[in-house]
Amino acid sequence: MVSIKPAAAHNDVLEAKLRAYVPVFSLARVCDITINDATSGDHRATLEAVKSEPNAEKLAYRLHYETQTAYIKARDGGQRVAFCKDFIAANSQYAKARVAAVVEDHMSHVSTNAQKAIAYNVCGANTYAKLSKADWKPYALTKKMLEIEHKLAKENAETNGWNVAEETTAVTEQFCAAVKTR
Repeated sequence: MVSIKPAAAHNDVLEAKLRAYVPVFSLARVCDITINDATSGDHRATLEAVKSEPNAEKLAYRLHYETQTAYIKARDGGQRVAFCKDFIAANSQYAKARVAAVVEDHMSHVSTNAQKAIAYNVCGANTYAKLSKADWKPYALTKKMLEIEHKLAKENAETNGWNVAEETTAVTEQFCAAVKTR
């Protein structure tokens, strides 16, 4: 099994993005998965980052190969529609993994006080944090990022016939899980 060495947090974020994006993009055309512009842009940036990480490139190739192999097996067995339907349903998880990767990366650049304030105000943490003047902008940007993720989750849910409330709640849960791991 190929894995990226956990030497740097950047590599961990890159690996998480690969695990989230590669299977979805691998099946996008054959399973009629709609991918929004923000996700496509993030995927392109991830692919650029992969070029400088040999282990990441191997992982991306392996994930693509495994995904395509599973699809071809289902297709050849007359189960293409069921496979795609199951994949789409299961991969509302993909959006959750993407949110976690994006939040973890973003939070690594935000002060501890701003992180604590987000945890308190958005995630219901017990510890209150007073924001300094310098913390307000990163705090507001982080909340805006969550609003955008909610909007994307709603659009994906509506496009794919999923439950909108469940998808936006899942995004908040993943957001908060990523914030609490910091």
